[in-house]
Formats: sequence, structure tokens, C-alpha cells
Amino acid sequence: MLETAVGGAAFQRMFGTILTDNGPEFSDWRSIERSCLPGAGARCRVYYCDVRQSQQKGGCERNHVELRKLLPRGRGISFDDLVPADMAAAMSQLNSEPRPSMAFMAPARALVAAYGEDGRALMDALGMEEVPYDDLLLDMEAINRAGRERGDKPLI
Repeated sequence: MLETAVGGAAFQRMFGTILTDNGPEFSDWRSIERSCLPGAGARCRVYYCDVRQSQQKGGCERNHVELRKLLPRGRGISFDDLVPADMAAAMSQLNSEPRPSMAFMAPARALVAAYGEDGRALMDALGMEEVPYDDLLLDMEAINRAGRERGDKPLI
């Protein structure tokens, strides 16, 4: 879906190298690397971290920590219960928070600064938007508010 949304060349620029763990969801590396576009070959390269070496992909781990602030373990919420709009709301919030490691730039803004219209196309494909700083909700209420706007019940 992302490759189709942004095009093959932009996908390769943004995701040419994918560093991941050895989870079963990443076991079919050939399919991940293969382009879905007609006549195209490989779209990226997949590399795996060493077992139990999460620091090898520290930026990803930071996102996991931040996501768990919105969706804490042990609260009866399964990721399987979330609809794409819930995840878009969560990622809009998380990627709009300025980060010290990025010179206090929000990841969403950095994406657009680095990739221009291709970055905007990626955000659009994911249903993400940059949230103004004063409107950030970095807890479960961000997802519940988005759900209420759609007419859904709160997660918990």
C-alpha cells in the first residue's frame, strides 16, 4: 500500500533499508524486499538485528516506548481491536511531539522536510497529520477522542 501510494522511487528513498528484529512477522524477507509494482524488482533490503540487541535499532525502540504510553500493557487493549483510524490517530500524536534527538523537531515535520511531497503522500496514505503542539494528547485519550469523533465507544 505504501509503495503504491508514494511510488517505487520514493519508496526506495524512504525505505531502501529496513532494520528489524527476528519476529515472525518479518520472517518472509523475500516478500518484504520484492516490489509490488509491475515490472519492478527489489524495492528494499531487509536486515535483522542480533537477538536481544534492541539498541541496534534504538530509534524504533523509542517509538515503541512512546506508543506504549498511549496504549499501555495490562489495560485490556489489544492491537487487534484497533482500526486503522485508531492507529492513524496514535501515530499522528506521537509523530507530532518534538524530540530532543531531532533538534526539537517533530518526526512528522522532519519527514516532510526531508522528502517533501513524497513525505506528505506517505502521511496521507497512513491517514496521519501533524497535530499542533497545544493539541497533543500523549495518552489513551488521543485514541478515544478520535473514536468519539467517529461515533465509536472508548477503548476502555
